[in-house]
Amino acid sequence: MKGIIILSIIILLSSCGRNCSIPAGYVFEFPITLSPAQETYQIGDTITITSFFSDEVYERKTGIHYNLIDFKFYPEMQMREISDTTANEAALSDFEVLIPSEYDFQEYIYGSGSVAYSGEYKYENGNYELSYKIIPQSKGLFYFSFISSLATIDEYQDFEDKCPGESSSARAELNDSADNNIHLLNESLDPFYNEWRLADPDGRFHRYASYCFRVVE
Repeated sequence: MKGIIILSIIILLSSCGRNCSIPAGYVFEFPITLSPAQETYQIGDTITITSFFSDEVYERKTGIHYNLIDFKFYPEMQMREISDTTANEAALSDFEVLIPSEYDFQEYIYGSGSVAYSGEYKYENGNYELSYKIIPQSKGLFYFSFISSLATIDEYQDFEDKCPGESSSARAELNDSADNNIHLLNESLDPFYNEWRLADPDGRFHRYASYCFRVVE
């Protein structure tokens, strides 16, 4: 009997240690799709952005799916026009953005003049959902990204089975981890894109659910 009690304590302690050791915090992963996935679009083409996933969300470090009920991911869409030596951070102004009224996803203009769209997922029946369309109105070389601001806005948000005191971040996986036209960065005249981002593709491109494309007349 004594041996059973000691074994139970060892198992309990082992379990606690395993579940509560998350170096640098949790990193949750969720999918997003950009379609049609093309290298070149024409002015007036419709591009659809969709993200749909259940509240059993995969965590990269532990390999575990956590039950994140009505969790706040703070999604944000960014767009840059990168053909010149300095990127145009207000490039979303050159797109018509069509967002159904059921979603909380709105234009946000930073003090620097950079234009983004941010808000939150619709959470319903155990699923997270966000879907909208963008239509280019001018030609150029564009750099799209879809990020989560969880780590900067609410990194200690609580959820079931969370280790006390651990932080959280999240990243989107765009088009099931396709290359997303990363080679088009070579056409940019801005070294931030044609050198710095290419030097570490996973950490500086794919980590931010990035996608490059051209728009022609």
